[in-house]
Amino acid sequence: MVIATIIVSIVLSVFSTAVMSYISMATPIGPWIAPTLVLFAMLLFKLLWQKNIVSENLAVAVSAGSIGGILATAFGFSFPTLYFLDPELFTSWMADRLFFVTVLAGLAFSAGMLGMWLANVLEKRFVIEQQLSFPIGQLVYKMIAAKDQARKSFELTVGLFGTAVFCFLQDGLASFKGLIPKTLTLLAPLRIGFLKLPLIRLDIWPMLWAIGFVTGHVIALPLAVGALSKIFVVNPINHFHFPTLTSMEFILAFCSGMVLSGAVQSFVKMPRTLWYAVKRMMSGNGTKKTRKNQLSKEQLIELGVSLLFVIPFLTYFDFSAVSQVYLIVFSLVCAYQITNIAGKIGLAQLGRFATFVMVPAILLFKLNFVQTVLVATFVEVCGGVATDVLFGRKVAHLSRIPAKKIKMYQYLGLLVSSVCVGIVFWLLIDHFTLGSPELFAQRAQARQLLIDVKNFDCWVLIVGMLFGYVLKHIKMSPMMVLGGLLMPLNISLGLILGGMLALLTQEKEEWIPFWSGVFASNSIWMLMQTLL
Repeated sequence: MVIATIIVSIVLSVFSTAVMSYISMATPIGPWIAPTLVLFAMLLFKLLWQKNIVSENLAVAVSAGSIGGILATAFGFSFPTLYFLDPELFTSWMADRLFFVTVLAGLAFSAGMLGMWLANVLEKRFVIEQQLSFPIGQLVYKMIAAKDQARKSFELTVGLFGTAVFCFLQDGLASFKGLIPKTLTLLAPLRIGFLKLPLIRLDIWPMLWAIGFVTGHVIALPLAVGALSKIFVVNPINHFHFPTLTSMEFILAFCSGMVLSGAVQSFVKMPRTLWYAVKRMMSGNGTKKTRKNQLSKEQLIELGVSLLFVIPFLTYFDFSAVSQVYLIVFSLVCAYQITNIAGKIGLAQLGRFATFVMVPAILLFKLNFVQTVLVATFVEVCGGVATDVLFGRKVAHLSRIPAKKIKMYQYLGLLVSSVCVGIVFWLLIDHFTLGSPELFAQRAQARQLLIDVKNFDCWVLIVGMLFGYVLKHIKMSPMMVLGGLLMPLNISLGLILGGMLALLTQEKEEWIPFWSGVFASNSIWMLMQTLL
């Protein structure tokens, strides 16, 4: 049974890394992959002739595999920024496959090890003493303990294989060219006065419907606002007030203003938030019991081992000693706050904390483009891994799994996903190209807009900042609205329709296994296309 559990853990790590690598670059969303892994793991154990699946083995395998999902999401949101900042440099990296894969593996493992160390330190405080809910961990535990696992696994299987058949009939394979048209035009480009209605096509809608359904109202309304704003707000302002700017120049400057507005508003609150995080880290939340808690000898050794990976990697890319200390310290502080928030609401706010570390680093240390992107990605990976590891520790605590056992499997998951992430990214980017409809990388483009903000028309920036401020004031995510502004309409529309479908469904949870199978299958199929 141990061998089977190790095999399933490795397969889940590869699977989650592959799926979330594609999703994080194709859409602005990074849904938690762990619930899907529970059902997928059950299928794998059965394929390995494990008739009586032990809940403990299922839990440790999922906890190991889910790390690949958050790792890939962190990379998908930040690392492609380098392509938009310096396409020639990025292309030269892509030309050297071994270098590209090695850099991503080194970044993933070094930042991931630091995040793993922090999770080891925080486990007792967050999981046992403060008993934070860690909603995803509780969801995974309930799914493993549920009595209707067989039915949910069947629904996942239907979604997986049904979508695989659809993709095969649409894209073909080898000599078979497919029967279903790859594109179906719903609305041709149309101009009515200054209003321009773009082309709407059915390309990768099954996956978009699935992601939209799983995320529901979180994505549907902001994307709809973004898409409509582009037609009825942004284009008219461009037409009447800035006619000398092309549509692309205006939209980039306008969106840069929105990103800048979000960054400024975050910076106003962030110092106080991080100061409280530092105080809580140092005081143990103020209790006598936790004040006595100090780093154990084992934790000090683990920290030393982590730094043995972090420091050489940063030194290779010419980070000064001071900048390395800055990055390590603030990555840990931000990761602490990310895990604290995620432990309460289940949302890992990676991007805003990465921005808070990145922008001062640019000003203080005069970082080049490579160093800037590495800083942002490092913070996101560190915070993401720490959060996902603690979700797994919550499952272990509820399931009464020995701490050493869960830790061993999570280290395995980190190692496997670190090796895989560079390979998967290289395959996807080489085949589809960043910035294309298949790999739009909206989050990375938004970060590039923030870094290049000084190059845009200042008046358009101000208009974009005001628009971003209004969105924030009415409690709507500017980043999601930004996706509706930047992404091709057919992608936004697919996500919106999926979200609306979820809102109209009374028993949404009953359909999640099926739609999880759909987006997982479509993502794997897109990766398979790079290999064939």
